[in-house]
Amino acid sequence: MEKILAKGSPFIGKQVQLRAVEKTDLDDIMKHWNTFESRIGLGTIIPMSSMMEEDWIRSTHEKAKNQTGFAFIIEHKETKELIGTCGYEEMNWIAKSGVVGIGIHNPENHNKGYGTDAMICLLKFGFNVLNLNRIELWVMEYNERAIHVYEKLGFKKVGKKRQAHFVQGSYYDIIEMDILRNEFEK
Repeated sequence: MEKILAKGSPFIGKQVQLRAVEKTDLDDIMKHWNTFESRIGLGTIIPMSSMMEEDWIRSTHEKAKNQTGFAFIIEHKETKELIGTCGYEEMNWIAKSGVVGIGIHNPENHNKGYGTDAMICLLKFGFNVLNLNRIELWVMEYNERAIHVYEKLGFKKVGKKRQAHFVQGSYYDIIEMDILRNEFEK
């Protein structure tokens, strides 16, 4: 048991920790969920209602029970402030792969390392707990900050959907990135 405990929890990073999504998180999620900066980073500027987010929270519980997805709250380790949400949106148990997504909700929390820290936790969870071999994500080509973080963590650009995203009157590519277990272990 000591060997396992020595590795530490995959849900605890240097600055943040991941925890399950609760119904009581709805108000905190909605505080910054519809800011223009957050919506653009997630790929849509269309605001979401609290009823839609409540449905999402319910769906995260179903997906976790069925092991088809896992969602987490990103919270600051010390203050317990809700920083954002993240998780596995799709699982392929035969190919041992999953698709991750992450959002830092309050623009004031951007560029503080919280997203990097949370993504490291997600990767540890994916590779060391779920036994995945490949983890992928999709990012809009204009989200240079996120692309930089993903590349720093070892993700590789492996494809793109050309002009597959339309926002603010322009078309943008969606970049597909992935990381393999052996690349993460380095």
